[in-house]
Amino acid sequence: KQWYQRRVRATGIKSFMLEANPNLTEDSSDAEKYAAFVQALVSDDIQIVDRHFVTQWNTMKICDFPYDMILQTETTKEQIMEMKEHVNATQFTFPGSRSEVGLEKAGESTLEKTKEMYSKIGPDLMDKLYSFFLWDFVLTGYSKLDNPNFPHLDLEQDFDLEFGHLIKNYESRVTQVPGTDATHPVTADNHQSTTDTHQSTSYSKRSKG
Repeated sequence: KQWYQRRVRATGIKSFMLEANPNLTEDSSDAEKYAAFVQALVSDDIQIVDRHFVTQWNTMKICDFPYDMILQTETTKEQIMEMKEHVNATQFTFPGSRSEVGLEKAGESTLEKTKEMYSKIGPDLMDKLYSFFLWDFVLTGYSKLDNPNFPHLDLEQDFDLEFGHLIKNYESRVTQVPGTDATHPVTADNHQSTTDTHQSTSYSKRSKG
């Protein structure tokens, strides 16, 4: 086990990534390793047991708890001060204060790093990734990589335009719509009304700044 952990730290390659791409080596680029990670994540045949990669809308009970702020890793540097002001704690250093430094200290912006990491992910795999985290995007306002506002949250984006084709994929499935106790096929129409309700409830404080 210790040997395996040392190898993972040294190469950044985990066993499930090798299941997705057996050709990965320690010389593979970070983008190639990340593509293998994404392939494993969206695969029905590969199991990943790690709470860091589960969907957030359900884990964090977004539909049940009235969050008034949403902070994301990509913009932590900017949002930490906003959070401190919100709770009147500007005099304190945020736990794990390295987050207040951000990627920019190393001369590498979040946008540049993200584009590099996604450079080996094709359109089909990207669509599967968006499908996997669909409700996280729609209910929390995450923006796609090609959104001009990326990496910031975008609660004003046209969700039907950005995610409508993925929502329609649910029409033939029986699933539970976030925020309801009903189990029925999801359509773009009934999903939109649910989304509108969540946007007005979950983000009322956040959108007012």
